[in-house]
Amino acid sequence: MKKGRKFYASLLLFTAALCPLSGSLDFGAGPAKAAEATVSVPRKLLATVKSGYVKLNWTKTAGADHYFIYRKAGSGSYKKLATVKGTVTSWIDRTAPGRGKFTYAVSAVKNGKVSKRKTVTKTLASRPAQPKLSALTYSNNALKLTWQKSANATAYLIYRKVSGGKFVQVTKTPLDASVLSYTDYTVQKNKTYSYTVQAVAAGVRSTYSKTGLTRTCSEYRSIENTASSYSIEADVKLAGTGSGYHAKLVACTATSAISFGIQYDKYGIPPYTDKTAFIVENVKSNNPGDQDYSRTRFAARNKTYHLMLTIRKNGRCEFYVDGVRVGYAINKNLANQNDIALRIEGSARLNGDSVSASFSNIRIKKNGEYDAERSWNTYDFTTNTGIKANTSRFETARAVTIKGKVNGLTKDQDWDSAYDKVSGIIQFW
Repeated sequence: MKKGRKFYASLLLFTAALCPLSGSLDFGAGPAKAAEATVSVPRKLLATVKSGYVKLNWTKTAGADHYFIYRKAGSGSYKKLATVKGTVTSWIDRTAPGRGKFTYAVSAVKNGKVSKRKTVTKTLASRPAQPKLSALTYSNNALKLTWQKSANATAYLIYRKVSGGKFVQVTKTPLDASVLSYTDYTVQKNKTYSYTVQAVAAGVRSTYSKTGLTRTCSEYRSIENTASSYSIEADVKLAGTGSGYHAKLVACTATSAISFGIQYDKYGIPPYTDKTAFIVENVKSNNPGDQDYSRTRFAARNKTYHLMLTIRKNGRCEFYVDGVRVGYAINKNLANQNDIALRIEGSARLNGDSVSASFSNIRIKKNGEYDAERSWNTYDFTTNTGIKANTSRFETARAVTIKGKVNGLTKDQDWDSAYDKVSGIIQFW
């Protein structure tokens, strides 16, 4: 009996070997499934910190369909940055926020299963400040862009777009931090281009102006390429409240003056009634009737325009908006003068009226001499206690703000009869 049972058990084992059972006893399928559940971790993950970005490289994982890329700051949580194809073994991070330790991680994905993360940690520099654009000028069939130095920047990238297009990087390699201008010799006449600048540092990039500076390739007039004895130019923006207010560029002597700027006037002559316009004030002398006022065209409040006022030796005064001449006037009392004072001015008409006149990128020419690097001294002629002139940013950014509310006028006074009491005035010397 014992011998028979032993034979029967041996027969069952032999049969099972020939005819494997299905389901949970499928010894052949089990090990294969376990192998599929394990996805190899990407190997040799490297992070290289460049000017303005971090480049990741890793070794290809066999059979990977794609990779997940992550980043975390310090001990924070991972944020998924990208998904790339399984044939890709590098990726560039151009969005690093900068300043501090950041950990990058890469996971391989195969048949819907995700591997463990391979990590690498890098220390990034402080994010550079957004570059402040200075000017975009057209001369000799080229556009020249200039900007101010950006804190923490180690290099700059230049982007250009043609009218109606998108910004495209035009510098193949970053410009050195000491370079604060870029000249584009590839532009075509009568086409319109916009430029913007991005500062970069180790691993990070600054924000940048989404609009940039825009110019059409027709001759753009500026202090450098416009003949004059005296000139003053600036980016000017006007805001305010009440019946009237303005922001002006001024050239004057003790007895005569010329000014050009932006003015809102509730009581202006038609068609400028309750409108904003570019205005010229030509004061030939202090005698009654020797003052002429004219408007060259409509303007907008809260919009920045590049204005320029020039005076030639013969007393011809010319007015420019965004590099285009919009008018001229003759003031013989400004002819052959060697001591013309150049000013900026913000004024409002009546008690309770307010003005906010912003001037930036202020540039000056005196006696035919222009020095782009000179930092002019300023003198505050403001007498109205409600209007204040702020020159704190003039030395660093060549910017001045004049703003406030008029007060202290008698009932019969306004900006015509009490000019000094309604104005904020900064003179350069």
